[in-house]
Amino acid sequence: MSFQHLNSLTPSEERTESKKRPHLSVFRFASTQTTSRTPSQAPPAYSPDDVLAERNQLHAKVLHWMRIAIALVTLLVSLIIIAFSGNVLRIYTNTRYNNVEWILPLWPGTVDLRPTHATLACGIVLAVFSLIYIVLALAPTPLRSLRPLNLTSTVLAFLSLFITIFTAAFASTINNHLSDNTQAGTLASWTCKWQGFSSVAPGRFSDICAQSMAGLDLVILMIVIEVFHVLLAGWGWWVGAKSKKVGGEKGIAV
Repeated sequence: MSFQHLNSLTPSEERTESKKRPHLSVFRFASTQTTSRTPSQAPPAYSPDDVLAERNQLHAKVLHWMRIAIALVTLLVSLIIIAFSGNVLRIYTNTRYNNVEWILPLWPGTVDLRPTHATLACGIVLAVFSLIYIVLALAPTPLRSLRPLNLTSTVLAFLSLFITIFTAAFASTINNHLSDNTQAGTLASWTCKWQGFSSVAPGRFSDICAQSMAGLDLVILMIVIEVFHVLLAGWGWWVGAKSKKVGGEKGIAV
């Protein structure tokens, strides 16, 4: 059909001609395209095992950071114990063997240093244990999973609890045994006899008494912390047992 013919058509003829021409429907085209696609599959159902796995993963994360917090607190308290015990021994050495200020001897003939040495050793061991766990828990190694950390935490928690109980009992027993002795004593029992007379106490006795007792008190505080550490170890094994039921205790990364 020529262009001149189209121009010569009347309006009624144009409407008739338009009906004869093929008509493309946008909606029909879209529906054709849609039906030609492969229908998408629905996402798989969320099973109860998936819910339990997510819950166990959350528990493992919380447990992981609580253990690290306990390790950091233990490290801080241990360093304070080391500082107190080391300073007490330093003052004692200066006043016993370099006594130029006082004419009479400040110390008895027998000074039992075992309580102070035990407190110092306890602080050192707890600090080392804390550093070991922090490194294992934060280092990107295969050991950074639930089962190895459970084992490490349990061993360190029970060892630390035993060491702190033994140290507190050992030091307290010796201090109490020599508290009334006038011929022998420990650093704490001998210097704490001057309590209430700090202004006239010789050779920084008030400092030795305060720091010795503070170090022993911190060891007793560590018993409470290590009991909580043991409870966290038990919680870790419980989370591991629950995770094993849904298929993957070893695979839980923390």
